[in-house]
Amino acid sequence: MNSRQSNFQRQGVLALILCCLLAAQSRGQAIRDWQRFPAVVEEQTPRELYALGDVHGDYDRMVELLAGAHLIAPNPITPQAVRWTGGKDVLVCTGDMIDKYTYAVSVIALMRALQPLAMRDGGRVIVTMGNHEAEFLAGAGADKKGMEFEEELLSVGISPPDVAAGKDSKGIGQWLRDLPVAAKVGDWFFCHAGNTGGLSIAQLDQQVEAQITQHGFDSPILLDDNSLLEARMHPRPWWDWDGQAPTLKDAPTEKEPKHAPANAGDDPGENRLRVGIEALGAHHLVFGHQPGKIKFADGTEREAGAMYQKFDGLVFLIDTGMSRGVAGGRGALLRISNGSAHGATAVYADGTTQTLVP
Repeated sequence: MNSRQSNFQRQGVLALILCCLLAAQSRGQAIRDWQRFPAVVEEQTPRELYALGDVHGDYDRMVELLAGAHLIAPNPITPQAVRWTGGKDVLVCTGDMIDKYTYAVSVIALMRALQPLAMRDGGRVIVTMGNHEAEFLAGAGADKKGMEFEEELLSVGISPPDVAAGKDSKGIGQWLRDLPVAAKVGDWFFCHAGNTGGLSIAQLDQQVEAQITQHGFDSPILLDDNSLLEARMHPRPWWDWDGQAPTLKDAPTEKEPKHAPANAGDDPGENRLRVGIEALGAHHLVFGHQPGKIKFADGTEREAGAMYQKFDGLVFLIDTGMSRGVAGGRGALLRISNGSAHGATAVYADGTTQTLVP
């Protein structure tokens, strides 16, 4: 392609984005400032890095976990009265704040209150988008997965369609629409379902912006079966499939890829996973989305509700089904000390810990 053709192509993309922005504006939807709110947030490695999986509206469980890890003061009177006590630590929440249980408005309020408090002390609270947030926004306030968030909004006098369009007076919708889809903190990459498709961060930024601008939040890169926010771990982990990923309802068939017991470097799924993580300039991947039992190609298993690591700290699964609207499992935070997988532990609400990587 010569430079003239390349310029024409860039102009065509910019024109398409402008048309989509004008269309969104005509529909009364909030416009996102992608410079201020990029698709992927990047931060340097802090002394202590924490990750929280799917809260799904369980405000009390979330508060217990954050207080148990000394990130907030215990028992805030209201979500807005929360006090950040994590200093320069960084907390990443990998999405699905809403649905399943009945206090998502309070969960969002607390996270919104924490963000400027943490920044004031040199820390950071990063919330990435989950498939439930994307589906709520894509459905103009009619969530495909459940009605709990819509019913909760209505109960406090807030219009779900206004929130989905980013027009509500509380600013909930604009906050949701501006969420990043992923975060990179030092060598660690976080997103809701984990599958970045082998793209670099620059490519993710470009494709997410272009697709959301053109398609809204029902974009393939967000909500396809094998996407950033929806990639499946059943009947096999998404990295074990080099073609079309299975859906949750699919049963194993004779057409599934065959795997011999994995020796170091011999598992094609592990190698595919490593290549994808390296493309991000990262060494570790952290995601939520799946709290259930998982069987891996080498015969090992992750028990339902357990925080789990695989491939010597290459990947961490942090959805423990903590919400009482899901499984009511034992919630946990992932704590990463000094950016090292060998400092990775599960931290429970009572302050006890479990080493994940010896």
